Amino acid sequence: MSEESADTGGRSRQLPVFFCPYCGDEELTPHGDGSEWHCAACLRTFTVRLTGTGVHQP
Repeated sequence: MSEESADTGGRSRQLPVFFCPYCGDEELTPHGDGSEWHCAACLRTFTVRLTGTGVHQP
C-alpha cells in the first residue's frame, strides 16, 4: 500500500479504497502485503493502481 513519490511532492501512501470495483460493496479489508484488498461480499481480492492523472509535465 505504500507508493514512494519523490517527484510528486508529498504523499507516500495511497488513500484507502472505499468500495469494491466489482460489486460495489463497502466491506473491504486489507489483504496480503498491504497493497491488496479483500471484499467480503463477492469474495474477490484485488489491487488498485494509479496509472496517471492526465497532467503532463514538460
